[in-house]
Amino acid sequence: LHGPFCLLATFALMGLRQRSVRGLRKRWLGGVACAMTAAGLGAAAVEMAQIHPNQRLYFNFLVDRKTPERLSTLYDMSFYFTAMLQNLEHLLRQTPAGAINLKKKGNNRIHNLGKMTLPAADRRRFTHDPSRDPDFDLYLRAGHSLKDPFLPVLHRIKVYNNTMLTVSTPDLSRVDPAVADEYRALHRAATAGTPIARAGDFDMYLHGSRLVWVKEACEPGALMLPFWLKFYPADADRKRGYFGLNTRGARFDGKCLAAARLPDFALARIRLSQGGEEPWEVEVPL
Repeated sequence: LHGPFCLLATFALMGLRQRSVRGLRKRWLGGVACAMTAAGLGAAAVEMAQIHPNQRLYFNFLVDRKTPERLSTLYDMSFYFTAMLQNLEHLLRQTPAGAINLKKKGNNRIHNLGKMTLPAADRRRFTHDPSRDPDFDLYLRAGHSLKDPFLPVLHRIKVYNNTMLTVSTPDLSRVDPAVADEYRALHRAATAGTPIARAGDFDMYLHGSRLVWVKEACEPGALMLPFWLKFYPADADRKRGYFGLNTRGARFDGKCLAAARLPDFALARIRLSQGGEEPWEVEVPL
């Protein structure tokens, strides 16, 4: 997309330049236009240097960049590669020795691109062992994750006060005890109600505006794969049909807990699934 826009801008500048030589007034107008263009390009270059290595994320000065997460809600920020590399480097700094078990499902290409740019010794430290839970979860920015983040965020890559990618962990023993207590409180509150469905040894509950699913005896590896949610609107006029959410789970006290906030429109049914060697899927009418 950038190439054609640059060509259009070049043609516009050349046209202004050619017209400016026909008279003093036009020459003055052309000089002002060229000076303003040069000033704009210079300001953009300075800004790109300031936000390196995320300089591909550039927004007009007239756009509100102070409101948290405003840009990520209204504009495309799908430049994940450099943020993924920054997060991989952050994990290497925070984990000075030993293997780091990461997920591959869902963002395999981005993981591989990020690791390809690291030294060979660092690349070998990142492993994928499906028999145990991941040590960390590198979560690509998505609108629903910003509104209701489930896993505790350990690190964020932010540009202009907008999140591009986060490092989370499903192992609550790594986080502040007060944060882990919040998950225990959610578990107690949700399981006090009546489960609405059961699948893959997970009991599902509706708790307020959240769908919560719990596995009381959770073996290692149960959280390696994400859960997929599909919300089917009751309004048949909605053209999208369903909304798929890729969400994560957390482990504590031998239990697995996951949750997602329900949308603010009426639902006809919910489908929940998880892959793996024994994939499961359940549909819950509402």
